[in-house]
Amino acid sequence: MPPYSYYPTKKFTARLSKIERKDPPGYSRIQEVLQRLLYNPDAADGRMIGTHHGRFKKYVGRRDYRLIYYYCELCRKQNKLLEEKCGHCEVVQDNSVIFFEVYHKNEMKNLRDTDF
Repeated sequence: MPPYSYYPTKKFTARLSKIERKDPPGYSRIQEVLQRLLYNPDAADGRMIGTHHGRFKKYVGRRDYRLIYYYCELCRKQNKLLEEKCGHCEVVQDNSVIFFEVYHKNEMKNLRDTDF
């Protein structure tokens, strides 16, 4: 069992199920990266700017998908840095990784902030 809990947003879940139907190999690659992030959420490929400012991004392949996430333990250590943007500190435990968005590299211009 991974040390961190998986906590997806509604939008993340919807987009992931769409990817599962349209691109099964891409979906399996995303699942592998999700499992690795649950063991080591510090393995980010950078931080986001713009709409998802401060959140982490992780690449799934060079030309494929991007994951946007953050983990609660770090947010709480930084005095709830992203509390206004996330707002679910009461619901999500410390050892959780919250996945906000999954998108294809070609869809980057269409990103918007999401709620749970």
